[in-house]
Amino acid sequence: MSLEFITDLQRWQQLIDDLPDFCGKIYYQPAYYSAFEINGDGQAAALYFTEGETEIFYPFLLRAIPAQFGGEGYFDMQSAYGYGGPAIFDGTAAAVARFSDEFAAWADQANIVAEFIRFNPLYHSSYLANIYELELNRITVCVDLQDDFSGILAQSTDARQRNYRKALKSGLQFVTLTDFRLFTDMYKKAMHRLAAASYYYFSPQHFAALAALPQESRSFVGVHDKTGRFLATGIFLFDEMSAHYHLGATSDAGRECQPSAFMMFEAAKAAAQAGRSLLHLGGGLSLAEDDGLFRFKTGFSQNHHQFFIARRIHRAQLYQQISQAWQAETGQKPGILLHYHEGIQHADV
Repeated sequence: MSLEFITDLQRWQQLIDDLPDFCGKIYYQPAYYSAFEINGDGQAAALYFTEGETEIFYPFLLRAIPAQFGGEGYFDMQSAYGYGGPAIFDGTAAAVARFSDEFAAWADQANIVAEFIRFNPLYHSSYLANIYELELNRITVCVDLQDDFSGILAQSTDARQRNYRKALKSGLQFVTLTDFRLFTDMYKKAMHRLAAASYYYFSPQHFAALAALPQESRSFVGVHDKTGRFLATGIFLFDEMSAHYHLGATSDAGRECQPSAFMMFEAAKAAAQAGRSLLHLGGGLSLAEDDGLFRFKTGFSQNHHQFFIARRIHRAQLYQQISQAWQAETGQKPGILLHYHEGIQHADV
């Protein structure tokens, strides 16, 4: 039995390459985590546990707690934006229990105060419920790509299929972007229009790091109309088995053409041709039935998955002291677990 703490990216890459393929593996890659380290979200790190045939790989961002609130020398940890949590291979209940014990000892030695986890809805292990108090955060949508394009279209609503046929008739074109800044320019404008929280802007360095991922792992795409106007854009991520819609934006001018719907269908077609078995669109902004983003995504498929999160406080008394100091200085009430980074560094969302 062993538990290894990893910050060396070459070692990380070696381990992740040796693990079996699974849907969502892109979110466990060291280069993906490096993009969030560059974004200011903490140090990319991972734990690798082995016992017999059981392997557990858990990547996260390790972040120093602000000293001004009494957190000097202490840290919190969270999975990167997207999906993650411990990936368990050939697990047994006994081995996972020992991982939990070893993790608790490591967290104590590493001065971990709190832990926030976003679990992978495409690779869920029943053993996770033995060591975490899972909280359903939202429902996500997948498009099955194991059929021809007519089968992909057939999974969607009649309205979505009409959107696609109308887009084709109007001359919309799906293109791969050679300059990722075309994406970032439109994305930034969309975030302004939506008055999005500051975290969702992400830094230019973060997007440059995503663009530096191997070409087989990411794609910046766009939709043009027949006059060449740029109407919509998106980032898609890939692993061996699956494709993932990561971020996207549309222009005001393009809304009547439904360019985002056209982009999803064309991205699904391209991913299927590349041999991926599913396209994960993610979820809405909440569990609410009237969530507009979820309604948009569920129009492509009724293949739904549960996205869980978990929050753990490892040092309750210190956490309360840090929180109270933050509240006293900011005059705000906590809205999220790792709230004491707000206004200082990026927060977990």
